[in-house]
Amino acid sequence: MKGMANFAQSGAYNQEVFRYLLEKETKRSERSGYFCRILLVHRTNAQGAIMQMDSHIAKTVMAVLSRSLRETDYIGWYCDGRIVGAVLTVLVQESMEQVAGHFQKRLVEILQAELGAEETSCLQIRVCQHHELEGIVSGEGTFAVN
Repeated sequence: MKGMANFAQSGAYNQEVFRYLLEKETKRSERSGYFCRILLVHRTNAQGAIMQMDSHIAKTVMAVLSRSLRETDYIGWYCDGRIVGAVLTVLVQESMEQVAGHFQKRLVEILQAELGAEETSCLQIRVCQHHELEGIVSGEGTFAVN
C-alpha cells in the first residue's frame, strides 16, 4: 500500500493505514488459526462521549504502547485524533482473555505513572475482537468499555 509512508514519526499509523493493517491482520488470523485483538484507548468527557485526545496524552499513549507491545503488533489511529488503536497479533485462544486483562491493567498503571491520575481518569482502555468494532465508526459518541 503506497500509504505506508504515512507511518508517523511518533511510530503510529494514520487512520487509513491502521485500518488497512487491521483488516489484513484479521483476515490472516482467520486463515492461520491464531487470533488478534484490538486495543483501543480514548478520552471521554463526563457524559462518556469520546473526545479529541490532546497531543501530549496521545504521544504518551503511543510511546507507552510502543514500549509495551511486540514488533509484530501495529499501533495507530483507529479514529484520527480521537481513538488510538493497537492490533495485538498472533494470540493463542486459551490465553487471550488472561493476557488482555493483564495487559490492560499494566497499561493503566504505566499511564498513571507517566501522566498522573487526573489525566488518566478520562482515558478508557478496551481490548476487543474485530466484530465488536462495528459500532465504533466515526469515533463520536460512546461505547461500552470494560
